[in-house]
Amino acid sequence: MPHELTGEPSPEPSERPHRGRVVMQVRWSDVDLFGHVNNAAYLRYLDDARFTLFPVMGVDEHGALTASLLVVVKHEIDYIAPLTFRPAPFAVEVWVPRIGTSSVDFAYEIVDVADPGTVYLRARSRMVQLDHASHTARPFTEGERALFETYREDGPALRGW
Repeated sequence: MPHELTGEPSPEPSERPHRGRVVMQVRWSDVDLFGHVNNAAYLRYLDDARFTLFPVMGVDEHGALTASLLVVVKHEIDYIAPLTFRPAPFAVEVWVPRIGTSSVDFAYEIVDVADPGTVYLRARSRMVQLDHASHTARPFTEGERALFETYREDGPALRGW
């Protein structure tokens, strides 16, 4: 559930062992004139979930600047079903379908908490790790790769163009 004192998302166990899970609620400002969550709000949900889970995934576990940076270079999103303003929470599940030399893909599903079979969105983001000082690609260490491996699962089936 969202953190009780701040309303901020917090990680919780997923039923799927290789996924992180963050429960959130639709904010009134997320909804557009058509009555459903706007596409830009979905990107915030993905970012919020990823950053909430980074410490348990071994990224920035102390909440401090690090010698490296993970920057988004690509997003792919399939909107499956409309999510509307409601009091019931939803969950963003996050996992790692691919680990490259200096890049990593994060996969996502936004699902209904009460009915996890209801999927609102599937997405994938590619991030590249850069050295903080030079801003050039920096390969992952074996330790970084091992932490990402604990979240390894096949990627989401995204629709083609």
